[in-house]
Amino acid sequence: MPMEIVLRCALTDRPGALAALAGAVGEAGGDIQSVEVLEHDGGEALDDLVVVIQPSALGNLLDRLAGMPDVELLHAGPSRGHPGDAVSRLAIGFEALLAGTMPPERAIVTLVGGLLRASSAEVCSPVDAPRGGRRTLVVPLDDTALVVRRDYPFTAAERERAVTVAQACVRAAAVGQSSLGSSSPG
Repeated sequence: MPMEIVLRCALTDRPGALAALAGAVGEAGGDIQSVEVLEHDGGEALDDLVVVIQPSALGNLLDRLAGMPDVELLHAGPSRGHPGDAVSRLAIGFEALLAGTMPPERAIVTLVGGLLRASSAEVCSPVDAPRGGRRTLVVPLDDTALVVRRDYPFTAAERERAVTVAQACVRAAAVGQSSLGSSSPG
């Protein structure tokens, strides 16, 4: 049974580089479902590819990518959906926050962690929060901090998105709580 994986690749930002990468994926038996260009700066592009492949062909794909001079595989792991799916997850999460059916802390962890394909996400006291780093993101909230970890580095754009989504969750939770408190039964 085929599996869906996400490949995060840094590649030379030049005409044909993505086509060469796509060709290697196809030659290994992979089917690209989506491509998201995360960054391109300083002659390098950072792309996420969602690929469907037979588990028996995965090793061949990884070997092919390792042999490509203009490609650096930064991460290969299970897919958590296509890039557009994140919009749907965010909408559902915000709706739950506004309706008061999802606790704010859980919403922040779920939405930001899912958006960033995190290996872990937790809310803790700012005093207990670790220092941020390439693979650890710390987002200060009102009186807590969100700590998100992953096996590969966060991009600058992902860091900005995480802060925006976490702050939007805090605001949505406050709106949801005030509208719940203002409604009076019959």
